Amino acid sequence: MRPSLLFLFGILFLSCFSQTSDKEITARLKRIQTEIPLAFNPIVRAQIADYQKSSKPSNVETIGKFLIFDNALKVVFSENKVPFEWRYASISLTNFNLIEKGVDGKEGPFGLRHRIAIKNGLVITNYIDERRDVLKSAAVFCVEITRLYELYRDWRLALTAYNANEDDWLKAYALAGDARDYDTICSYLPGGVKNTYPHFVAATYCANFYKEMGYKTKPISVTTGIVSVSRYTTLEHLSTLLNVDYKLLKELNPTYKKYVIPQTTSLFYITIPSTRINHFYELGDEVYVYTAPPALPILEEKEKDTTVITPVIPHEDAPVVQSTTATVYYKVRKGDILLRIADLYDCEVNELRQWNNIRGNKIIVNQRLKIVVPSSKLSYYKKMDKLPKSELNRIMLKD
Repeated sequence: MRPSLLFLFGILFLSCFSQTSDKEITARLKRIQTEIPLAFNPIVRAQIADYQKSSKPSNVETIGKFLIFDNALKVVFSENKVPFEWRYASISLTNFNLIEKGVDGKEGPFGLRHRIAIKNGLVITNYIDERRDVLKSAAVFCVEITRLYELYRDWRLALTAYNANEDDWLKAYALAGDARDYDTICSYLPGGVKNTYPHFVAATYCANFYKEMGYKTKPISVTTGIVSVSRYTTLEHLSTLLNVDYKLLKELNPTYKKYVIPQTTSLFYITIPSTRINHFYELGDEVYVYTAPPALPILEEKEKDTTVITPVIPHEDAPVVQSTTATVYYKVRKGDILLRIADLYDCEVNELRQWNNIRGNKIIVNQRLKIVVPSSKLSYYKKMDKLPKSELNRIMLKD
């Protein structure tokens, strides 16, 4: 059973601090080092300095979000028999970003790729992305980092391989030849990727010594629990009914991409403050969002309409009633998958399959897909097929 989490939402800010010497940073890293080497070098120093910049409120937010989940993450890493320090990779890889997509398609606090997430059983649909679930994504990260360590027998290489683009990694590994040690392989990798491990070391330092770095906290404790829903509802609707801050509810439930819990045959779970759980169940079906069909008027016997209605045959000049839907076409490009195309056109993968007689998920480059869209947005969707890939990626990132 997933544990209840203690959410420490509050204000964090940076105060002025004296510059910490290299000697002191090295000593601190040695104090917290266990199975994973935490070597100090100029890149680590530069990244620590970046974390200390008071001009970057995002650094403060990153540490604050991480602290919210830290105890629960320890449980996940312990259960998977992976060194605790690896939980700090969520800071170095994504700044503990739960919602925004990475430019390379990674998502969630541990920067999981779509293929890796699906392989490890996570659910990804138009409405749900379990890569955003902190504990589920952490469990998948544990599986992958363990697999890579067993392959390369070096924790530094394991994390770098995890973060690298597959093509870049294979190329660097081949160019390293027989000298396939950490430094040689990294010398052939792009700048950002080759610094993956030093950034992890800096994040580990920051997570352990944030108070010494000048971060201060004023926590407000909110104990949370989990409730289940079985029909369509939205986080905005629940926020109003339960009198819970909408922003807080979204932060507690990042898995729901559109902040909507879809209508399916499955149960979905929502995290809410524990103080609102009883009220949630008292509301019964009010927690669901649905539009009931308008009630037909019930006429008394004396008011029954006896008017005879004569069928009207439309004249050839009569106005044509416009359809509420229209059809557009999309030509499949290299790297496309049905989920991505469904996201672009705001439809379901199953609808794409139905419209195009597709079984499974296989599509081929230059295949022409039929897509039904609302007539009111025809011009918007019609241009989608002509947009360059960079523009389509920008649209995906905004979604």
